[in-house]
Amino acid sequence: MRKYWKLLQYEMKTILKEPMNIFMLVYPVMMLAICAYLLPAILDAVDAGENGSTITLLIGFALILALGGFLMGAVLGFSLLDNKDENTLINIAASPIRVSGYATFKIAYSIFLSILANLILLGGLKALASDVYTVTYYTVTIRLLDSISWWDVVWFSLVSSLFVPAIAMVIASVAKNKIEGFAFMKMGGLVVFIPVLSLLPAFQDWKQYLLGIIPIFWPLKAVLNEALMFNNPSDAPFWLYMVVGAVYTILLGALALRGFLKKINVR
Repeated sequence: MRKYWKLLQYEMKTILKEPMNIFMLVYPVMMLAICAYLLPAILDAVDAGENGSTITLLIGFALILALGGFLMGAVLGFSLLDNKDENTLINIAASPIRVSGYATFKIAYSIFLSILANLILLGGLKALASDVYTVTYYTVTIRLLDSISWWDVVWFSLVSSLFVPAIAMVIASVAKNKIEGFAFMKMGGLVVFIPVLSLLPAFQDWKQYLLGIIPIFWPLKAVLNEALMFNNPSDAPFWLYMVVGAVYTILLGALALRGFLKKINVR
């Protein structure tokens, strides 16, 4: 435990020198400003008609929630690719921490920052822009963030952040360098958008669970159900979406970490 405490102290000392840390600190505040003020202002200026603007706002809201954990995982993946390119993992393998311990530490550290980022983003939107995020859905006008409780914000932040290790380890395992890692990141970003299809009428019955192969579907669907006040017979309770999402994502993360350690062939 002492060695991890020293590693944490080192991370704290270099927090503003590491690009990954700077991104993780700036991202939630920057996105909160964009989503709370800039995006609604742009939609008002476009004058696409009330319904067109609110649907765009709803889709943007869903995409923002879907991308949070993915982006943090991608940044961690790039950090590990840096370690591979600079051969620092070989040095770590000979240290008391070992590569498995280092990777686990980085995962825990990134999950914590991801939770904090999600709390700032979703919680900040609820505190600052509840009146702005009003949409017309199926002819019903809904204030999205009014229906989401602070407990919902906390649970979404926790469960969606568990997506970080799966994304990071897959990128770090499959990509040979940072250029390939960037390509996988772009491809993965498109895949993460798939759960947003749950907003379509075609995916509001049992077929919604076909989207569950993408881990972020489960916490995202739970929050969207609360926000839009869905009451479909095929929907699961909020807590069940969260439990399934947490278990599924943890399993994927564990498998991805195992694959990463096997790929680099050091322990």
